[in-house]
Amino acid sequence: MKIYRAIVISILFAFAATTVFAQKKVKDTFLTKKTYLVEVTIAGGKKQKVFAEELNFASGKIKVKQLGLEEHFLQGDYEVSKVDSSGEAMSIDFKGSCKNDKEEYIILQGTVFGEMIDGTITWETKKKKVKSEMTFTGNLKVKGQKFVAGEKTIENNSGTQKSSGKGEAKPSGKGETKPGDSKSPDKKSKEDNLDDEILNDDL
Repeated sequence: MKIYRAIVISILFAFAATTVFAQKKVKDTFLTKKTYLVEVTIAGGKKQKVFAEELNFASGKIKVKQLGLEEHFLQGDYEVSKVDSSGEAMSIDFKGSCKNDKEEYIILQGTVFGEMIDGTITWETKKKKVKSEMTFTGNLKVKGQKFVAGEKTIENNSGTQKSSGKGEAKPSGKGETKPGDSKSPDKKSKEDNLDDEILNDDL
């Protein structure tokens, strides 16, 4: 019985070691020391707020500039979860998070494709409730390029639907007189009666 338990324990330890190895993080040599300028769109509502943001990656740390200044989110950790170099440009998936003085978190997930970047930001409260959801898209910051803070509001047209034609007023054809059409029966009948009276008087 003891031998059986020992074998089971050994198998469990071997499985755990294999799982840990399989989930080993990819060492980041791709995003470190790179900065991206992005536009962040806050989801929801008839009007959407869009603001400029800067994402900086350095040695396993991610930093947001505008959200750091306005909402006090500090530099946090990130990891690269997948690297794919089989396509025309290298694709890199990453995930990170930053915490502010209210113990709220922003969770950043995205993909870098060549010099382009896009992804999502989920803002969670201290109690892990979603406070806001955002999307971002942008490009690699080049030498000499400066971050310009700013925001704008745009109309949300996601709910706009094309007209199906239902309810539209369409010509029914009733009461219309087209070139070459004969006169209406009532009017024609009156004119015919008048011609008959004149003809009878002449006779």
